[in-house]
Amino acid sequence: MPSRSGSRRPSPARGATPGRSLPSAVYWRRRVFVLGVAFALVFVIARVLTAGSDARAGDQPAAEQAGGQVESESAGSTTGADGAGEGAGAGSDDQQADGAGATGPTAPAMPTLAEPQGECAPADVIITPSVAEGALAGRDVPVTLTLQTRESEACTWQVSAATLVVKVAQDGGDVWTTRQCPQAVTEQPVVVRRAVTTTVQVVWNEARESTEGCTHRAGWVRPGTFTVAAAALGGEPAQADFALGAPVPETIQVTPKAKNTKKAKQPKTPTN
Repeated sequence: MPSRSGSRRPSPARGATPGRSLPSAVYWRRRVFVLGVAFALVFVIARVLTAGSDARAGDQPAAEQAGGQVESESAGSTTGADGAGEGAGAGSDDQQADGAGATGPTAPAMPTLAEPQGECAPADVIITPSVAEGALAGRDVPVTLTLQTRESEACTWQVSAATLVVKVAQDGGDVWTTRQCPQAVTEQPVVVRRAVTTTVQVVWNEARESTEGCTHRAGWVRPGTFTVAAAALGGEPAQADFALGAPVPETIQVTPKAKNTKKAKQPKTPTN
């Protein structure tokens, strides 16, 4: 009968082959594999940590550099804008001072006209008459009077038949004069200057010869060459030649009436 002292061997584990051990190469391969996995994990973790620290370290200077660049650009743009504003203001002031822009030459400035000082002396008023080309006999003839002073810068003068005289002559004889036709001169006050001229107009009505009282009994002058003279009463006269052309007769076109094309009725011939 067997004894109870423990001489019985332990039963082998389930699934294990009793009495057999694995070769040592298997154990070495297992150890190498475990070590390789552990080393790979350590390497990967180290790379991840290193990459993160490098990224943080690299981004911070870049951000600082970008911030510094933005600040420098802002400062530069502000300074440039101020400088450009000052330069533009100076340039515009210079252009305004010179009176010329970039688009082209400007019109010359008008001279400042002198203010009239009192009334003009008749001897100081120069009157130059003229008649434009194309005047015709039998039509109203406008006579332009150009007024200017000799010495006074500006003065006021009353234009009327009592302050000036205009006459038209031909071959040394008077043909028409404002002494006989004073209504041809329109009364008006004007400013006469030395620097610029002032113009008024007198009309020779229908180019008729004048008579005492300026009646219409006088006839029309014929086409030809005439001389017009004008002067302020108390001043020196001036004159100019002009020509009166022949008026062109008005052409009237008459449309002939259409002829009656209807035939007269023939008398009926009696039939047998």
